[in-house]
Amino acid sequence: MNAVQTSALPNEPDMFAGTPSAPPDVIEVVGTLIADAEVRARLVGEHSVPVLCVEVRPLSGLHRSIHAELVYTETTRALAVAKAATLRRGARITVTTPLQDMRTVFPHAQSLTLIPIPPHHA
Repeated sequence: MNAVQTSALPNEPDMFAGTPSAPPDVIEVVGTLIADAEVRARLVGEHSVPVLCVEVRPLSGLHRSIHAELVYTETTRALAVAKAATLRRGARITVTTPLQDMRTVFPHAQSLTLIPIPPHHA
């Protein structure tokens, strides 16, 4: 967790007064778009919302791609479409996301095997 240290005494003003609290733990990935960005729809509850989707190859040397999604509201769909128009294959971008929302997807799994749970663990 991020923290700000200060040496102010109880009766002194804090030198960081007015500084916003530290953001939640996030990860930033710098990479190159391996495909043009596109706007898709995602169902949230009973409503469909526009989602800007990108496929990124990190510059870190990983030979894996990252799929990132930025959710918009229906009223800001035009902004999502305009942003997607600027994000073309080969462009370098930074993706920032909270660690708590990060997930891993294996789009080409070769098998899925059910492992029986012993009776004493059920």
